[in-house]
Amino acid sequence: MKCVATSIKDIEDRAWVHHIPRLMVLSNLAMLADINPQEFLAWMRRVFIDAADWVMVPNVIGMSMHADGGKMSTKPYIAGGAYISRMSNYCGSCIYNPKLRTGEKACPFTTLYWHYLDRNRELLKKNHRMFQQLNAAKKLADIEATIAHGDEIIDGLERGMV
Repeated sequence: MKCVATSIKDIEDRAWVHHIPRLMVLSNLAMLADINPQEFLAWMRRVFIDAADWVMVPNVIGMSMHADGGKMSTKPYIAGGAYISRMSNYCGSCIYNPKLRTGEKACPFTTLYWHYLDRNRELLKKNHRMFQQLNAAKKLADIEATIAHGDEIIDGLERGMV
């Protein structure tokens, strides 16, 4: 994933990236892949030069990981590859296609987005701001394949293979 690789390289080079890659790429991936919010926050504190708690805790725990139960933001800050493509220039030269949910060329963000919605639908159905997304997920003909592909991606992330 070019967006993740670029963000990590920028962190390694400068100990800093703009809030867009922090939230839209790194935090989004952590949320979609069910990374423990406290572990993700600890990582962010270690790698960012500007990791002041007054900023990191609300941004990571409250907004990006939605780990405060919705006190700071009313819905999870999640997105698929299409949103990342619209809001950045990462996808143009990436090997993954943000429009695909399954297959070798499917963008992991797109797959994990629908995977996340499916596995969290019971919790999310109480949130009126998630109605449109959950309704769209019900209509996907390839949801089972998308879920299986998402399981593979999460397994690869856990083993450090993605």
